Amino acid sequence: MTTQYVKADVRRRQLVAAARAVLTRDGMSGGTLRAVAAEAGVPLGTVHYVFASKEQLLRAVLEDVIEEIAQAFLASAGEATDLESAMRGSAQRVFSQLVEADTGGQIMQYELTMWALRTPGMADIARQQYELYNELITANWTRAADRAGVTLAVPVEQLARLFLAGADGLILQYLTTRNTDRAKADLDLLVVQMLRYAAPQPDDDRVEQVTGPRRSAGRRHSAQREGAVSQLVDGHQ
Repeated sequence: MTTQYVKADVRRRQLVAAARAVLTRDGMSGGTLRAVAAEAGVPLGTVHYVFASKEQLLRAVLEDVIEEIAQAFLASAGEATDLESAMRGSAQRVFSQLVEADTGGQIMQYELTMWALRTPGMADIARQQYELYNELITANWTRAADRAGVTLAVPVEQLARLFLAGADGLILQYLTTRNTDRAKADLDLLVVQMLRYAAPQPDDDRVEQVTGPRRSAGRRHSAQREGAVSQLVDGHQ
């Protein structure tokens, strides 16, 4: 088999894409370097040249998956000015794109996260994964609340963690049942319950006068969070 010269970054992306295809189709047990080479149509030595170990390749795949999910979160925000509509729409768009349309990829993501937690030296990427998800959800709730002109009664970071925990559980249930209608209805209900917990209050002039300093601090924290999200996303590109 002859291999035409390809730039290193292009070859790396090609191999990551091939590995994702293999892992999605065959699972972790079938994700050998030989299988990845065959999927990419390159000699096994090419894979070894780009990735010194299977662990390095799997880490690159998980980083690629995280980046894809981050971009989906960012694109899901929408422009709705009603808080419930904004958050329900965002959750449903992410579910439809990343879970319903790609169940194999979703299973692969969970498998890779568990692999990272069990592999020495790799747990940091799993931690960064969920830290980024929480940052993205926090930013979504913050922007939606600002557009709706409301102030949430609980810390947005805590709200994001609880929502992510609920969404993870619903996704795992969906992967076992494949009941799309139920999953989407439950996801809507999760948003409604989170809103009840958040107890949003109108951010009108009267509230502004009473809680002006608190609101000002909230805006500073919102800007800081959005800056942190940008840095985290950029770090995966």
